Amino acid sequence: MNRFFLHSLGFALTLSGLLASSIAAAQDTPPLTGPSTDTQGKPLNPPAPALNPTPKLVAVDAFAGALMMDMGDVNDRLSQNGYGKTLPIVFPILGGQGFGLFGHFLLGGSGAGVLARSVDGPMGPAGATKVSASGAWGTVDLGYQLLRVNGFLLAPVISLGGYGMDLDINSKADQSFNDAVTSPTRSANLTRHGFVGGVSIIAKTIVIGRDSHFANARSGWSLGLRVGGLYSIPTRGWKSDDASITGGPTFGLRGGYAALSLGAGTW
Repeated sequence: MNRFFLHSLGFALTLSGLLASSIAAAQDTPPLTGPSTDTQGKPLNPPAPALNPTPKLVAVDAFAGALMMDMGDVNDRLSQNGYGKTLPIVFPILGGQGFGLFGHFLLGGSGAGVLARSVDGPMGPAGATKVSASGAWGTVDLGYQLLRVNGFLLAPVISLGGYGMDLDINSKADQSFNDAVTSPTRSANLTRHGFVGGVSIIAKTIVIGRDSHFANARSGWSLGLRVGGLYSIPTRGWKSDDASITGGPTFGLRGGYAALSLGAGTW
C-alpha cells in the first residue's frame, strides 16, 4: 500500500488521539478545594460548588467510499501513446478520521488512500504493459458544529494538508531472472507530491449507545457519511527514484468523494 497513505493515516489518528487525551485529561482533573477551616469547634464553611467536568466530546472512526478524480490529461497522454483503453475516473478510498469538539468548533485530522486502478497498454519491446494509478492524502480538519442533538452531529469542515500520487508502468511479459537483474527496465514508478485542500460535510449518528448525562451528549458506536471535494497544488514535478521526469501531464488529487464511516465516540 502507498507509504504516503500509511504516514497520512497514522498522522490523522495520532492527532485525534492527542485531542482525545487532552480532553480526557481536562475531565479527569480533580475539582479545586477551598482552604482548610479551623478546628476550634466552629462549624465548617460550606464547600464551594464544584464545576461540571469538561465533557469528552470526541470521535474516531474508519471510512470507505469512492473518489471521482480528474484523469483527463493523463488519459490524453495514454491515448496518444497507443493505449486503446484509459484509466477510470472513479477510485475506491479507505481511510480514517478523528476529531474533538471544543464548544461549537471541531478540530481533528483525516487521511485516506486512493486504491490503485489499472489499464492494459499496447505491446512494446518488452511485451504488453500495464499502467496503474493510486495515491493518498492526509489533512488537518477544522469544522463548525451546525447541529448536535440526541447523538446526531452535522458539521461543515475545511481541510488542509498534503498528498501524493503514483503512476506505475509495468511490463506483463515473462522474463528470466538473469534478464531481470541485468536489464531492470521492466517497470517505472512516477510520483508527484504537493499540498491539498478541501471542503466537506460530516454527518454522524450514534446507533448503539447510551446517554452520557452531560452536554446533552450520547456515547457509543456510530455510523456516518462524509461528502466533499479536494483540490491539490503540486510542489514539484514528476519524479522517478528521485530523478526528475520532464514533460509529464498534469495530474493531482482533484475531484469529489463520498464515504461511509464506522466508529465510536461521544457527542
